[in-house]
Amino acid sequence: MASETGVNNDARIEEFDRDLAALNIMGHWRGVPRVRPPQENRAEHWKWEPIIRNLMRSGELIKMEDTGRRTLQLVTPGVGQTSPNIQMSVQLVNPGEVAEAHRHSFAATRFIVSGSGAYTTVNGEALWLTAGDYVTTPGWCWHDHANPSPEPIVWLDIHDNPFVGGKLGVRFGEGYSAPTQEMNVRVGTAKDNMGSVRRIDKLARPAHQAAAYPWAEVRPALERAASDGPGDDCDGVILDYTNPVNNSHLLPTMGARIQMLQRKERTQPHRHTSYTIYHVVDGEGVSVVGDKRFEWAKGDCFTVPNWEWHTHEQRGSEPAILFSVHDQPILEAFDLYREEREEA
Repeated sequence: MASETGVNNDARIEEFDRDLAALNIMGHWRGVPRVRPPQENRAEHWKWEPIIRNLMRSGELIKMEDTGRRTLQLVTPGVGQTSPNIQMSVQLVNPGEVAEAHRHSFAATRFIVSGSGAYTTVNGEALWLTAGDYVTTPGWCWHDHANPSPEPIVWLDIHDNPFVGGKLGVRFGEGYSAPTQEMNVRVGTAKDNMGSVRRIDKLARPAHQAAAYPWAEVRPALERAASDGPGDDCDGVILDYTNPVNNSHLLPTMGARIQMLQRKERTQPHRHTSYTIYHVVDGEGVSVVGDKRFEWAKGDCFTVPNWEWHTHEQRGSEPAILFSVHDQPILEAFDLYREEREEA
């Protein structure tokens, strides 16, 4: 009798759900699964060789005028993008090409992987690019890219559209009146705003304007920090790109860091509620993320999902350098950022 009652009740609930649906109403119980699957470890690893091989192939097949921006997007299975709030793609601009000017509500940043002699123009200022440089395009800034050099230029294209457009639903954009902007701002204006460079948290730039961090200055700052002594137990020697006006993260929705793991260094386990995307600038090593083990080398990208225990270990003869972006600023804005370190 109990079983029959259960079946009858299920049928009544289904009928009730249909009645609610007709009113555009849904009971909370509809979103509660009867059987809860184990939580998926969404950490992902992309090797550089297939990325760059297919990116260069896209340069042969896809014309810039047909795509606007020629990028390969890194997609985590089950997530639909690289991470819930931040997308990382790899972009190619071939010699002589121009990616036409536009602007949008979401913010973007670019870490240059290879090449030199190209530039991105942000609100009238040309930011010249070379490998290792990091530049930003805050939301609603006009920007275009041009490569007058004889070699291709490749960079990581990182933006917060999954949060701004996907979650908040405020993606807006428009094209410029010409393929490129008028360059009416003195070159070097963005770089001149850089604050002092100090240990851990001071690669500085205001959040409301374009940023340009030359690798020729960032790498020595990282090496000076390393010469001061041991780094953080969980991250090694690490510097944040920050806003000198209020000592906050670089952008309201995204933070970025550069870190060095010295020879034979192995970090201690920790976890945090922010989601981090890594790119290997130099060197090689191993990261253990939850139950996954990533053996990485120069150019590789990988993710550390929120609240996953993780460690990094340097391998090889040279220090390993990692660039990373994260959504910690979003979590801090809602008082949701937490970090936990495993006790030794």
